[in-house]
Amino acid sequence: MFCSVSFAGETACKKIAEISGGPENNFRPPLEAVVIGNGRLYFYSAPNVQCQMKGVFVVKGDALTLYQTFEGWAEVMYIAKGGDDFMGWVKEDRVKVRGQYGNNP
Repeated sequence: MFCSVSFAGETACKKIAEISGGPENNFRPPLEAVVIGNGRLYFYSAPNVQCQMKGVFVVKGDALTLYQTFEGWAEVMYIAKGGDDFMGWVKEDRVKVRGQYGNNP
């Protein structure tokens, strides 16, 4: 499914997030992943470059929980050292899947 958005805004991002969240894209159980590549990997509220979440990013080596993918994006959760968790979309090519939780050596 392709969704074109001609304007940036919270309403557009919510609509894109709804479209991308179909069960056919979900990993059950979620997958364990890690950030690869250099520089900050920013979070987005929906899988669209116009939906960047200000100040929310991860860096190489950070562990992620991967819930689904959609057209080059990955929906993930990151748990910070202080215990806060952040959920959003990141560019899929910066995420390396390690496998399902509990199945990794």
